[in-house]
Amino acid sequence: MSRGVLLFAFNNDTTNYYDMAVYCAKRVNHFLNLPVTLVTDKESLPSNQSYQFDNVLLVSAQSDNYKQKDVWKNKDRYRAYELSPYDETLVLDSDYVVNTDKLNQIFDTYTDFMCAKTAIYLMFPDAPIDIISTNSFSCPWATVIAFKKTDKAKQIFDCIKMIQENYIHYSNLYSFVPVPYRNDYALAIALHIVNGGLEDTTNYIPWNLLHVNEKTKLYKIGDEFDTNYVATRVVKRTEYIKIKDIDFHMLNKTNFTEIING
Repeated sequence: MSRGVLLFAFNNDTTNYYDMAVYCAKRVNHFLNLPVTLVTDKESLPSNQSYQFDNVLLVSAQSDNYKQKDVWKNKDRYRAYELSPYDETLVLDSDYVVNTDKLNQIFDTYTDFMCAKTAIYLMFPDAPIDIISTNSFSCPWATVIAFKKTDKAKQIFDCIKMIQENYIHYSNLYSFVPVPYRNDYALAIALHIVNGGLEDTTNYIPWNLLHVNEKTKLYKIGDEFDTNYVATRVVKRTEYIKIKDIDFHMLNKTNFTEIING
């Protein structure tokens, strides 16, 4: 039975997601010992690739979604089921930083499908829980997804596609702002539909997803894989914390680019 990681990376005018995917893939190879397949487009793929992915799949990314005035090519995540060459797949955001082998534990705990249910923010422990809307329910995260090639997993991805194609309707139904399109919202609604309106806790990774938001800055110390990160935030004064041996999601893309190039 084959296992591997699927990364989606589509550049825009301000962010090089391909470079982030390379950084992520190297760490996946090192810590998880898994192959990596990249899904990207011709515009994002450099002519002189310094890192060789196990597979590179070129697709025509949809570019009708915007985030903070930038094109945000995030509408192809529903294709993970059809594109993955693996029997068991981890789908990671390209700005997810792997520092441990913990994600391998998912393969021993899930049946068909798993995603990140709850998130915490580094240095901001009191950040509110993410919800779709005040009239709806809490929102899982599409940042980390694991699935097998089963009927239920296919139903979930097919449902995400349906929701994406009818996003205005579902934004009205669940009372959220439809711009920009968010994979997290589509995933939340798809799980709600496929599970018959009930919550299936087996679909959730049993630990918190750690975000590093725009109000936190990280500095990398150490070599490529034996790495410490010093995090800072400014509230009334500058505060510091050192983290090591923990995976995290970099919401601060500018800071992540500095770490990659540092």
